[in-house]
Amino acid sequence: MTSVMEPVSGFGPARAYLRSNPLLMALLFGGIPALTVVDDRWPFPVLDPWSLLLLAVVAVVVAVHTAVFRALFGPRPDPAGARWTAVGAATLVVATAGALAVGWYAAELGAVFFMVPGLALSALLTIRGWHRTDCVVAGVAVLGAAALAAVAGFPRPGTVWGHVLLLFFLVMPPAADIASIWLVRVFDRLDRARSDADELATTRERVRIAAELHDVQGHSLHAIAMHAELTERLVGSDPEAAARHARTVRTLAADALAETRALVRGYRDADLAGEVRNAAGLLRAAGADASVSGDPSRVPAVHAALLGPVVREAATNVLRHSDPSRVTFAVRRAGDRTELEVCNDGVPDGPEVPDPHGGTGLAGVRDRIGKRGGSVEAGPDGAGGFRLRVVLLSGADDNVGVEA
Repeated sequence: MTSVMEPVSGFGPARAYLRSNPLLMALLFGGIPALTVVDDRWPFPVLDPWSLLLLAVVAVVVAVHTAVFRALFGPRPDPAGARWTAVGAATLVVATAGALAVGWYAAELGAVFFMVPGLALSALLTIRGWHRTDCVVAGVAVLGAAALAAVAGFPRPGTVWGHVLLLFFLVMPPAADIASIWLVRVFDRLDRARSDADELATTRERVRIAAELHDVQGHSLHAIAMHAELTERLVGSDPEAAARHARTVRTLAADALAETRALVRGYRDADLAGEVRNAAGLLRAAGADASVSGDPSRVPAVHAALLGPVVREAATNVLRHSDPSRVTFAVRRAGDRTELEVCNDGVPDGPEVPDPHGGTGLAGVRDRIGKRGGSVEAGPDGAGGFRLRVVLLSGADDNVGVEA
């Protein structure tokens, strides 16, 4: 059973209620004054022409009010226009004439009947778009009408409360309608905001998958290219070694395909130890002395998931931007602190050559680690080499914190 405190799946029912609310208010604010024709203080029978005319005025105002709000909440919410404005103004004049007629023939009922001009005024303001200037003009007109009624002795029970009641009945329908309009617009904005949030979440997930694909495919393709080049060099002089490198190319391609499929399905495991082992093996195959210190298997899964792509990116960058003879991977774990350090030599002198393939490289690493509160240091180590250092901290809920 769903609790009333749980969030609903959509705003449809609430919006439907709010859109029907102006119709219900029109029936209420029009129905109560219409009952004046059966009141003992109304001097005419129900079927008298004056009574029928009074009911016709109520019916016209309710119909126009309903039509305006149907246009406002319809597929094309735009009831504005010269024709609509003329209809709204004419309805307000007719409703006001009806209220004055009731006050003339039955002063005691005049205040109640002023709900009908209130409905017409609300329809006209809705047509005009509830602009501030229109509302100010309407307010001044209402106060002026109330003052004129007080001076003229209308309604005849010339008490202060009678005038207050008249003013209240005139203002109540517009106030109820503007509240409904405001709430409907709030729900519409919330609906659009939720749609935008869903779209943003989808976009972020696509960016995440794209970054992961860049890491997986960049690392694998670079390794495949290197082994293919070795195969080409050895095919004439050492066929056995060439065949071994060709088998490695096939294995790397199969692994890359499997990792890509697993990534798309969202089932990749955070195996930092495997990532470090594969990166070291790749660098050894390229002729570098790759060593690993520390125990990557002791790293928490939440950190391993972040550091695995960093290891792949680091190995790819070492092969792409340097000619290393020595590469070290150091994984340190102390308390809630995890540190990964990758150092290599063989960095060429001079400015760094831009990546012709437009890779994201360290910018992507900094972005991912930074979003989880970690720190990234990358640059020359002062001894002709390059150092990449990533530090992560775990909070009480095993989320990544900010480096102290």
